[in-house]
Amino acid sequence: MRKVTLIILPLLLFINCIEEFDLGIEADDEVLKILIVEATLTNELKNHTVALSRMDTLVDLGIDSVYNPYTPIRDINRDLVRYETNATVSIENSNGITYSFNESSPGIYESDIQFAAEMGSSYLLNIVTSDGKKYTSTDMEIEGLASISNIYAEKTTSESGTEGIGIFVDNTIETGSVQNLRYTYDETYKIIAPNWSPNEFKLTNYDPCALPEVTYDLEIVEREEEQQVCYGNNLSNTIIQTQQSSINTDVQKVMVRFLDEENFIISHRYSIEVSQLVSGSASYSFYDQLNNFSQTGNIFSQIQPGFLEGNLSSEDGRQGTVIGFFDVVSVSKSRLFFNYTDFYPNEELPPYPFNCNELTAPESHVSFCFSGMRGPNPCPQSIIQQIDLDLISYVKPNFNDGQCDGPHIFVPKVCGDCTVLGSNIQPDFWVE
Repeated sequence: MRKVTLIILPLLLFINCIEEFDLGIEADDEVLKILIVEATLTNELKNHTVALSRMDTLVDLGIDSVYNPYTPIRDINRDLVRYETNATVSIENSNGITYSFNESSPGIYESDIQFAAEMGSSYLLNIVTSDGKKYTSTDMEIEGLASISNIYAEKTTSESGTEGIGIFVDNTIETGSVQNLRYTYDETYKIIAPNWSPNEFKLTNYDPCALPEVTYDLEIVEREEEQQVCYGNNLSNTIIQTQQSSINTDVQKVMVRFLDEENFIISHRYSIEVSQLVSGSASYSFYDQLNNFSQTGNIFSQIQPGFLEGNLSSEDGRQGTVIGFFDVVSVSKSRLFFNYTDFYPNEELPPYPFNCNELTAPESHVSFCFSGMRGPNPCPQSIIQQIDLDLISYVKPNFNDGQCDGPHIFVPKVCGDCTVLGSNIQPDFWVE
C-alpha cells in the first residue's frame, strides 16, 4: 500500500497544464491503473485528438517544470506523464459513421481523417486499451452556437490589486441552447535575446580526460541560425467558464486573460487567440468541479476514488477505473495583437525574467583524469565545460586580466539565444 498522487492533464489539447492532486489515501496498484481520458470534439473541420494516460506517483512537478539556465532542458509534459499506448480509439455518431483514431505519438491519438461535429448529431467515444479493457462515453452533442463578436485589451487591475492588461471578449448567440461557455487561449509573443551576439562558441575535439592537459579546439564563429528573435507560445493553464442565469443571453466583457504589466511576454509584441466553447450543463459541472479541486490543497483527503464524476465508464461496470470527460462543443475563435508601447508608451519594458549579468571564467581546466595533488579551485566552472553542457552564449572578448578571468565574456544561454524560450520560425499568422 502506498500514497497516491494523481496527475491530471485536463484537456491537454486545449489547456496543456499539469495539476498535482494528492489523494490522501493509501491505495494498491489497482488505483494506479485508473485511465485518464482527455477528449473534446468540436465543430471545426480538422483531425481531432484524444489523449490517454494513467494515474501516476510522480512528485515535485512544480520544481521540475521550472526552467533552470544552468541545467539541460527537458520536455516536462512528455517526461512526466505516463501515457497509455497501443489503444484502439474511435468516435461514432448517431448517423452510424465511425471515425477511427491512430496513435500519432505516445498516448496521443489522432483521427484518420478530418471531420467536424454537426448540430443535430450525437457522438460516442469508444476506447479499448491494450489489455482489452473497454471504455465508452455517454452520447454527447453540440448544445448551440455562439460567436465572439469582439475581442479587445484594456488596462485594468486584478483582484489582487496588480496593474496590467486584461483580454476581454463579447459574444453573440446564434442558435440552439447557449448557457454554459468555456474559454481557452493560445498566446504567442515575440522574444528578443537581450545579450545576443552575431558570434558564438564552437568547441570541437574536446577531451576532458586527456593527460597531461585537456585537449580541445575553441573558435569564435558566426552564428548559423537565427537566435536573436524568437516566438514563445503558451496554452491556457486555467479553467475559464461562465454560466448565464438565463439561456441565450449575449455575454459582454468576459476577461479571459490578465497580464501583469511586468510580465516579460508583453515586452515586444503579443498575440492571443481566444477560443469560446459552447458546452452543456454536465460539462460545465465537471470542469467547475475540476477547477475547484485545482485551487485547494489536499483536495482528496476525505474523498475516495470516484471523486470526479465524468461521462465515461468501463464496460465491466467497475467504478473508479476511468476519469475524464468527452465533450462535444461548438467553437468560435478570434485573435488580437498589441505592443507593450500601445499601453505604456513612456515606460521601460518589463524586465527579462533571468539574470543576464556578463560573466567570465578560465577557458580550460585540469584534466578530469589527473590523479596528483590539487588544491581548491576558487574559479567558476571553465568556459569549455559550460560550452560542452550547452549552458552559455558568447558575448564579446574579455580584455581584463583578473585571477579567474578568461579570454571571453559570456552569459547564460537563455540571455543570448532566444531558441531556449521559443521558436526562431515566425508563425504564419504573425503580423508586425
